[in-house]
Amino acid sequence: MLNHLKVKLSLLAILIPSIAFTADGISISKAYIKKPRPGVDVTAGFATIESDVNLKVISVSSKKFKNIELHSMKMNYGVMEMRKMIEPKLGPNSPLVLSPGNDHLMLFGLSKDLNTGQNLDLTFLFKDQEGNEITKNFEFNVR
Repeated sequence: MLNHLKVKLSLLAILIPSIAFTADGISISKAYIKKPRPGVDVTAGFATIESDVNLKVISVSSKKFKNIELHSMKMNYGVMEMRKMIEPKLGPNSPLVLSPGNDHLMLFGLSKDLNTGQNLDLTFLFKDQEGNEITKNFEFNVR
């Protein structure tokens, strides 16, 4: 009986850190937002988001913008086409790379002016393979 309890406690000790690690295993780098031209309320954002587990991006939001979407850009018969991405995925060894001329954030309906050097929080909602939602705030610099 005592050995059975020790096995259960050992398994629990292994599982608890991995559950907590899921939320902390998400990181971002190279995160910035292009300062929009005067009078324009739409701009783009870029970053590299990495995760130690498989995730889908469900939504992105910010108090400064009415709507934020993830877009892909692909060349189709000599014409560059931009399309909204539905639940893009990322995971171990498969970061979500958002860069100029490729996949990126489109930020619509800027509510106030942005200043170069200013930092903005964007809130990402992720979903893991088990259907658990993970909310993570990332800081983006305005350039």
